[in-house]
Amino acid sequence: MTTEGNDPSSEEPRFTFHDKRRVDPDTGELRPEADAESASGAGEGQDTEEVLADASDLGVDIPADASSLNDTEAAAEPGGAEPAPGSEAAAHLADLKRINAEYAAYRMRADRERERAAAGGTIKVVEALVPVLDEVRLAQENGDVSGPFEAHVNKLLDALAKVGVEQYGAVGDEFDPRLHEALMQQPSDDVEVPTVFMVMQPGYRMGDRIIRAARVGVQQPED
Repeated sequence: MTTEGNDPSSEEPRFTFHDKRRVDPDTGELRPEADAESASGAGEGQDTEEVLADASDLGVDIPADASSLNDTEAAAEPGGAEPAPGSEAAAHLADLKRINAEYAAYRMRADRERERAAAGGTIKVVEALVPVLDEVRLAQENGDVSGPFEAHVNKLLDALAKVGVEQYGAVGDEFDPRLHEALMQQPSDDVEVPTVFMVMQPGYRMGDRIIRAARVGVQQPED
Protein backbone atom coordinates (compact mmCIF):
# COMPACT_ATOMS: atom_id res chain seq x y z
CA MET A 1 0.00 0.00 0.00
CA THR A 2 1.43 3.28 -1.01
CA THR A 3 1.21 6.24 1.30
CA GLU A 4 0.05 9.60 0.11
CA GLY A 5 3.48 11.08 0.67
CA ASN A 6 5.11 8.43 -1.51
CA ASP A 7 2.57 8.58 -4.37
CA PRO A 8 4.31 10.15 -7.35
CA SER A 9 1.00 11.43 -8.69
CA SER A 10 0.50 13.45 -5.53
CA GLU A 11 3.82 15.35 -5.86
CA GLU A 12 3.59 19.05 -6.87
CA PRO A 13 5.01 19.93 -10.30
CA ARG A 14 8.56 21.23 -10.23
CA PHE A 15 9.70 24.51 -11.91
CA THR A 16 13.18 25.18 -13.18
CA PHE A 17 14.67 28.67 -13.65
CA HIS A 18 17.28 29.40 -16.33
CA ASP A 19 19.31 32.57 -15.87
CA LYS A 20 19.60 33.94 -19.41
CA ARG A 21 21.14 37.22 -18.44
CA ARG A 22 24.20 37.88 -20.54
CA VAL A 23 26.01 39.71 -17.77
CA ASP A 24 26.88 37.90 -14.59
CA PRO A 25 25.15 39.88 -11.77
CA ASP A 26 27.89 38.94 -9.33
CA THR A 27 31.00 39.74 -11.38
CA GLY A 28 29.55 42.21 -13.92
CA GLU A 29 31.37 40.39 -16.74
CA LEU A 30 29.91 39.11 -19.99
CA ARG A 31 29.22 35.40 -19.77
CA PRO A 32 31.06 33.18 -22.28
CA GLU A 33 27.85 31.70 -23.66
CA ALA A 34 26.46 35.19 -24.23
CA ASP A 35 29.61 36.16 -26.11
CA ALA A 36 29.26 33.08 -28.34
CA GLU A 37 25.58 33.85 -29.00
CA SER A 38 26.43 37.41 -29.93
CA ALA A 39 29.00 36.20 -32.47
CA SER A 40 26.56 33.73 -34.01
CA GLY A 41 23.75 36.27 -33.94
CA ALA A 42 25.90 38.80 -35.82
CA GLY A 43 26.40 36.28 -38.59
CA GLU A 44 22.70 35.50 -38.81
CA GLY A 45 21.62 39.14 -38.51
CA GLN A 46 20.08 40.16 -35.18
CA ASP A 47 17.24 42.63 -35.27
CA THR A 48 17.49 46.10 -33.74
CA GLU A 49 15.52 45.24 -30.61
CA GLU A 50 17.91 42.39 -29.71
CA VAL A 51 20.97 44.63 -30.19
CA LEU A 52 19.44 47.31 -27.99
CA ALA A 53 18.59 44.68 -25.37
CA ASP A 54 22.18 43.44 -25.35
CA ALA A 55 23.47 46.96 -24.89
CA SER A 56 21.03 47.60 -22.04
CA ASP A 57 22.41 44.53 -20.26
CA LEU A 58 25.81 46.23 -20.32
CA GLY A 59 24.37 49.46 -18.96
CA VAL A 60 24.85 51.42 -22.22
CA ASP A 61 22.11 53.72 -23.51
CA ILE A 62 21.91 53.83 -27.31
CA PRO A 63 19.43 56.30 -28.85
CA ALA A 64 17.01 54.99 -31.45
CA ASP A 65 18.17 57.75 -33.84
CA ALA A 66 21.94 58.17 -33.88
CA SER A 67 21.99 60.65 -36.78
CA SER A 68 22.74 63.52 -34.42
CA LEU A 69 25.97 62.01 -33.12
CA ASN A 70 28.10 63.68 -35.81
CA ASP A 71 26.51 67.06 -35.08
CA THR A 72 27.30 66.60 -31.41
CA GLU A 73 30.91 65.78 -32.15
CA ALA A 74 31.21 68.80 -34.46
CA ALA A 75 29.69 71.05 -31.81
CA ALA A 76 32.27 69.80 -29.34
CA GLU A 77 34.95 71.65 -31.33
CA PRO A 78 34.45 75.29 -30.26
CA GLY A 79 34.23 77.66 -33.22
CA GLY A 80 36.44 75.53 -35.45
CA ALA A 81 39.51 76.45 -33.38
CA GLU A 82 42.81 75.53 -34.99
CA PRO A 83 44.64 72.53 -33.53
CA ALA A 84 47.54 72.97 -31.15
CA PRO A 85 50.88 73.79 -32.83
CA GLY A 86 53.12 70.80 -33.31
CA SER A 87 50.26 68.31 -33.30
CA GLU A 88 49.51 65.92 -36.13
CA ALA A 89 46.28 67.81 -36.87
CA ALA A 90 48.25 71.07 -37.14
CA ALA A 91 50.63 69.43 -39.61
CA HIS A 92 47.72 68.21 -41.74
CA LEU A 93 46.16 71.69 -41.63
CA ALA A 94 49.44 73.25 -42.76
CA ASP A 95 49.63 70.79 -45.66
CA LEU A 96 46.06 71.60 -46.65
CA LYS A 97 46.76 75.33 -46.63
CA ARG A 98 49.88 74.82 -48.73
CA ILE A 99 47.98 72.70 -51.26
CA ASN A 100 45.21 75.31 -51.46
CA ALA A 101 47.78 78.07 -52.09
CA GLU A 102 49.52 76.01 -54.77
CA TYR A 103 46.19 75.27 -56.47
CA ALA A 104 45.20 78.96 -56.41
CA ALA A 105 48.55 79.89 -57.99
CA TYR A 106 48.11 77.16 -60.60
CA ARG A 107 44.65 78.46 -61.52
CA MET A 108 46.00 81.99 -61.92
CA ARG A 109 48.80 80.77 -64.18
CA ALA A 110 46.35 78.67 -66.19
CA ASP A 111 44.01 81.65 -66.64
CA ARG A 112 46.88 83.85 -67.81
CA GLU A 113 48.11 81.20 -70.22
CA ARG A 114 44.60 80.76 -71.63
CA GLU A 115 44.20 84.51 -72.14
CA ARG A 116 47.65 84.72 -73.72
CA ALA A 117 46.85 81.84 -76.07
CA ALA A 118 43.54 83.44 -77.09
CA ALA A 119 45.25 86.78 -77.75
CA GLY A 120 47.97 85.05 -79.75
CA GLY A 121 45.36 83.35 -81.95
CA THR A 122 43.61 86.67 -82.60
CA ILE A 123 46.90 88.37 -83.50
CA LYS A 124 47.76 85.65 -86.00
CA VAL A 125 44.40 86.11 -87.72
CA VAL A 126 44.83 89.89 -87.89
CA GLU A 127 48.37 89.52 -89.24
CA ALA A 128 46.93 87.39 -92.06
CA LEU A 129 44.26 90.05 -92.73
CA VAL A 130 46.62 93.07 -92.71
CA PRO A 131 47.44 92.88 -96.45
CA VAL A 132 43.72 92.72 -97.24
CA LEU A 133 43.04 95.67 -94.94
CA ASP A 134 45.78 97.66 -96.69
CA GLU A 135 44.14 97.00 -100.05
CA VAL A 136 40.77 98.03 -98.66
CA ARG A 137 42.24 101.31 -97.38
CA LEU A 138 43.77 102.08 -100.78
CA ALA A 139 40.41 101.39 -102.38
CA GLN A 140 38.75 103.77 -99.92
CA GLU A 141 41.27 106.53 -100.72
CA ASN A 142 40.59 106.06 -104.43
CA GLY A 143 36.82 106.20 -103.93
CA ASP A 144 36.28 102.61 -105.02
CA VAL A 145 34.55 101.57 -101.80
CA SER A 146 30.86 102.37 -101.95
CA GLY A 147 27.46 100.78 -101.68
CA PRO A 148 27.25 97.22 -100.32
CA PHE A 149 31.02 96.82 -100.45
CA GLU A 150 31.47 99.76 -98.10
CA ALA A 151 28.97 98.19 -95.67
CA HIS A 152 30.98 94.94 -95.65
CA VAL A 153 34.21 96.84 -95.00
CA ASN A 154 32.65 98.63 -92.04
CA LYS A 155 31.40 95.31 -90.65
CA LEU A 156 34.92 93.87 -90.92
CA LEU A 157 36.41 96.79 -89.00
CA ASP A 158 33.64 96.56 -86.39
CA ALA A 159 34.35 92.85 -85.95
CA LEU A 160 38.03 93.59 -85.36
CA ALA A 161 37.11 96.24 -82.80
CA LYS A 162 34.91 93.75 -80.92
CA VAL A 163 37.89 91.44 -80.35
CA GLY A 164 40.01 94.38 -79.17
CA VAL A 165 41.88 95.17 -82.40
CA GLU A 166 42.30 98.88 -83.09
CA GLN A 167 43.42 100.63 -86.26
CA TYR A 168 45.50 103.72 -85.54
CA GLY A 169 47.67 106.34 -87.21
CA ALA A 170 46.51 109.74 -88.39
CA VAL A 171 48.05 112.90 -89.79
CA GLY A 172 49.00 115.27 -86.98
CA ASP A 173 49.87 112.56 -84.45
CA GLU A 174 53.10 113.03 -82.54
CA PHE A 175 55.65 110.58 -83.79
CA ASP A 176 56.31 107.73 -81.36
CA PRO A 177 58.94 105.16 -82.39
CA ARG A 178 57.11 102.53 -80.33
CA LEU A 179 53.96 103.00 -82.44
CA HIS A 180 55.20 104.33 -85.78
CA GLU A 181 57.68 103.29 -88.41
CA ALA A 182 59.08 106.32 -90.18
CA LEU A 183 59.48 105.61 -93.90
CA MET A 184 60.09 109.29 -94.77
CA GLN A 185 61.41 112.30 -92.90
CA GLN A 186 61.62 115.98 -93.81
CA PRO A 187 62.36 119.16 -91.91
CA SER A 188 59.61 121.69 -91.26
CA ASP A 189 59.21 125.05 -89.59
CA ASP A 190 55.56 124.26 -88.79
CA VAL A 191 56.23 121.65 -86.12
CA GLU A 192 57.98 121.78 -82.76
CA VAL A 193 58.14 118.01 -82.24
CA PRO A 194 58.39 115.14 -84.72
CA THR A 195 54.92 114.92 -86.24
CA VAL A 196 53.18 112.55 -88.66
CA PHE A 197 52.29 114.36 -91.88
CA MET A 198 51.50 111.29 -94.01
CA VAL A 199 50.07 107.84 -93.23
CA MET A 200 51.18 105.32 -95.80
CA GLN A 201 49.81 102.28 -93.97
CA PRO A 202 47.81 102.43 -90.73
CA GLY A 203 48.93 100.48 -87.70
CA TYR A 204 47.02 97.79 -85.80
CA ARG A 205 47.25 97.01 -82.11
CA MET A 206 45.42 94.97 -79.51
CA GLY A 207 45.71 96.51 -76.11
CA ASP A 208 49.40 97.19 -75.51
CA ARG A 209 50.56 94.78 -78.18
CA ILE A 210 51.48 96.21 -81.55
CA ILE A 211 50.43 93.92 -84.39
CA ARG A 212 51.82 96.17 -87.11
CA ALA A 213 53.34 99.60 -86.54
CA ALA A 214 51.87 102.46 -88.54
CA ARG A 215 54.09 103.34 -91.51
CA VAL A 216 54.25 107.07 -91.78
CA GLY A 217 56.08 110.14 -93.04
CA VAL A 218 57.44 112.38 -90.34
CA GLN A 219 58.22 116.07 -90.23
CA GLN A 220 61.14 117.08 -88.01
CA PRO A 221 61.47 120.58 -86.51
CA GLU A 222 64.35 122.57 -87.93
CA ASP A 223 67.18 123.42 -85.59
